Amino acid sequence: MIITTKYRRFFGAVILLTWLSLYPQQAKPVEKTPEKVLKGVELFKAGKYHQAYILLKPHAEKGNLRAQFTLGLLYDMGSIRLMDKNKAVEWYKKAADQGLADAQYDMGVMRSKGEGIAKDLVQARRWYLKAAEQGHGFAMFNLGVLHERGYGVEVDIDEAIRWYQKAAEKGVAKAAYNLAHLYYSGSKINKNLKRAFELYKQAAEKDHSGAQFYLAWMYQHGEGGIKSTEMAERWYREAALNGNLKAMWNYALLLEKMGKLKQADDWKKRFKAKNKQKSHK
Repeated sequence: MIITTKYRRFFGAVILLTWLSLYPQQAKPVEKTPEKVLKGVELFKAGKYHQAYILLKPHAEKGNLRAQFTLGLLYDMGSIRLMDKNKAVEWYKKAADQGLADAQYDMGVMRSKGEGIAKDLVQARRWYLKAAEQGHGFAMFNLGVLHERGYGVEVDIDEAIRWYQKAAEKGVAKAAYNLAHLYYSGSKINKNLKRAFELYKQAAEKDHSGAQFYLAWMYQHGEGGIKSTEMAERWYREAALNGNLKAMWNYALLLEKMGKLKQADDWKKRFKAKNKQKSHK
């Protein structure tokens, strides 16, 4: 699931991670961090990877878990020159074994993807569970995905809902979105449009473009109990500005229906340009 501009992917889903100097997800208290480690973290965030490495390596070797974890990040997604997935796993595991939730989460990601270590979804689940037990929201979300899709475990929708709900309560927009989809489609659980609406709104307010599109759709058609062209226009626009193709087109059609022909034409052009760009990738 790394704030600034880096993203994790888990089975195609984009998952935001937490940067190590902020760490709202990290539940386990750690030892007092030496000044040089803090400096190394700042250098890493600034993209000064070689300087960060020089400062962090000695402290990582002495067992400082924050230095170990940051060294793992350096090898995982730092400069091309430093990139080494096997070494990333080595350092993530050292920090994970000391109980660092973010490192445990990343061990789950590496196991899920088979990067730097053999792909093993059972082991991935074990690491996600360790992180989730410390309150790590993105680990909770991934546990929901595993149980919904039967990756490394039996399909268990009740368990998937439980983990999605926990992750959504931690503010993970993707979890609220996935849970909303379950309630909206009604294919795996009882359909509940009111609950779907609430969850799409929660994710939409956290800038999730898919949730913004569905929220706009529900406002437009009065699904979930509230019909509002004004709110539909607002959320289609938000999703469209976030690059959601379906939202761009629906926004254009809604503007056309509202008599805003120039704006509608502009969004149709934007839709066609983005769709063409996407098809050439």
